[in-house]
Amino acid sequence: MQGRQNSQVQGIDVSHWQGSIDWNRVKSSGKQFAFIKATEGKRYRDQQFLVNVNGARMAGMLVGAYHFVNAVNVADAKLEAANFVSRLQDAGGANRFELPPVMDYESNPGNLSRSAIDAIALAFLQEVERLSGRKPIVYTGNAFAQNFSSALSSYDLWIARYSNTRVPDDAPAWKAWHFWQYTDSGQVSGISGGVDVNVYRGTLDELKARYTSTGGEQGGDNPMTTDEQKAFAALQATVKAQSDRIATLTDSRDLLKTSISGVDQRLQKMEQNHAMPIPAWASEAVQKAEAAGLIHESDGGSYDFYRLLTVLDRKGLI
Repeated sequence: MQGRQNSQVQGIDVSHWQGSIDWNRVKSSGKQFAFIKATEGKRYRDQQFLVNVNGARMAGMLVGAYHFVNAVNVADAKLEAANFVSRLQDAGGANRFELPPVMDYESNPGNLSRSAIDAIALAFLQEVERLSGRKPIVYTGNAFAQNFSSALSSYDLWIARYSNTRVPDDAPAWKAWHFWQYTDSGQVSGISGGVDVNVYRGTLDELKARYTSTGGEQGGDNPMTTDEQKAFAALQATVKAQSDRIATLTDSRDLLKTSISGVDQRLQKMEQNHAMPIPAWASEAVQKAEAAGLIHESDGGSYDFYRLLTVLDRKGLI
């Protein structure tokens, strides 16, 4: 496959693992597009999806969404596609996105054959297109791409290969990529920690021309209406309130754990100071005290008690 060029447009892909993102800073850093995790499997929905989508839109970035495939048969693939498209509807529908929906298929938990993997992929892609009205693209790893047959060659490829020197390998379905995820540890302003960084094979105008010309309401120049901005502001306030509540609960939990630990330590100290067994170093002094009628063996005693008897014994007082 082809290499990368400095003139090609840069972007990122994120999920809830990136935490809170300052999308304006991301955009100012030169990143022009973002793929955002929406769903995984038949039921999972990324908790930061809507916040990330709206934040990226408000910053003026081109936005797409992706789904991580776990299916082990065609029936499950169709259910996963339904989960994905349903979540896209929560963000305004597939046509509200500037970039196409993405099938992220990169692992084989069911130890399936290549033909089974290929069938699952094709079923998912076709079902997403049927339900959403938009043709998806394929994200996969450099090695995993070898599992897909030429039946998928009509779908644009987003390939992952982390290298500054080696280009992605040709695969049965593709001899060229449209997007290349070339690192998973990029440093981008507005994001804490490492993040996946990608490049589109052409310029920003070429990216827009390929994917946004048939999107209806989509388009980076007017990413959100006034009502959508108000709804997003309300959503941000809700998320912040929930985050603050979680932080408060975490602080309370930590304080309670510290208090319990202190009580445990005090109890242990009290247990040590009451009715401890006669230590070997005090046995002689205890015997002398018993013989003198000063104590009874059944009385027991604390560490300080046995230490006192030992001192008295050493001074010849018992």
